[in-house]
Amino acid sequence: MAASSRFGGHGPLLLGLAMTRIIGWGSTFYSPSVLVGALDREIGLNAEIVFGGITILLVTGALVAPAIGRVLDREGTRRSMCIGAVICALGLGVLSQAQGPVSYLASWFVIGLGHAMSLANTGNVTISQLMGDRTRRVIGLMMLVTGLASSVFWPLTAVLMNAFGWRMTLLVFAAMQIVIVLPVYASIPRYRHLPARAAKPEAASVGERGRVAPEARRAAFWLVALAFSASGLVSWGLPLHLISLFQEAGLTQAEAVWVATLSGPATLAARAIDATLGERLPAEKVALFGLLLGPILCLTLPFVTMTITAAAIFIVLFSAALGVISIARATLPLALFGRNGFASMLGKLTVPQNMTFAAAPLLFAVMVERLGASPTLVISAAIQAIGFAAMFALVRMVARA
Repeated sequence: MAASSRFGGHGPLLLGLAMTRIIGWGSTFYSPSVLVGALDREIGLNAEIVFGGITILLVTGALVAPAIGRVLDREGTRRSMCIGAVICALGLGVLSQAQGPVSYLASWFVIGLGHAMSLANTGNVTISQLMGDRTRRVIGLMMLVTGLASSVFWPLTAVLMNAFGWRMTLLVFAAMQIVIVLPVYASIPRYRHLPARAAKPEAASVGERGRVAPEARRAAFWLVALAFSASGLVSWGLPLHLISLFQEAGLTQAEAVWVATLSGPATLAARAIDATLGERLPAEKVALFGLLLGPILCLTLPFVTMTITAAAIFIVLFSAALGVISIARATLPLALFGRNGFASMLGKLTVPQNMTFAAAPLLFAVMVERLGASPTLVISAAIQAIGFAAMFALVRMVARA
């Protein structure tokens, strides 16, 4: 009873939405990591093509996010999420029948559309429309749960694939969208849009109108976009290559892999701390700390003797920084621009962010191969420094308001 009261009577629904996040991200974004070997053996898809599906998912999301955001602000999220679940199921079903690269990649356009309509920004908008002033904490808790998606679906995908094959595994994931995910989305309450209140900003609360003055919103938008796109370029690219970077610096493969496993717990711990204590600090200052810590670590690592301890300290602190930044990416736009038009704002921010996320793995693969470990880390620091500078300018702007 107390827990339900704490979440405004939406406790069971929030638990259901947390489960749909695990299923949604696990069955789409994370499953190719396990399926890649079978896809190569059976239909001749190399790793570049397999993970190219994720790139298509991100780019598709970027292209449709602004239009989806406008609909969510006007109609709420229930219909979009229900349709998205059906489209994800359809996309996974099509993917299960892929015969080569064309049909494989085409299925990811379908999955990307369903993903954009039901997950990512749409889930955060749902929480903002349900939870009001408690949105930041609940989004933090939701992202904490989402971090378990790989831990759940990597072994689940492996078990299903070994038992039934990769095609049946994807059909099981498609069925999950209809049998489990769709009913949860259908239970989301109808959204009551109040346009009259938006026409009287002086009557709206700070949570509804945000902390940025109307004349400064455009500049604040581009500073947020620059800060999180720069950070995301590193966070979606560098971690994929840390094992090889540690090996190049002197660790054995076993040592590098062991150290890399610390990334998940560190990210989850940082998200948990932010979700429980973060409301005491403005979201932009939490983001500023993460954006400062990242480049300092990347600049320091090339100049220290590589040991297991040094690598472990780096991975724990770097992953923690990425963890708090990922929450700030979801909650800062709400704090700055308010709940009025929140979905539209997230949709616009998705365009530059998803484009950089999609480019990150290839960019860092090229840098690691052609430049080596130390130059890659220095360039990573420089990219993150751009994000820090943008966030610092944003903090000063908000402080003057």
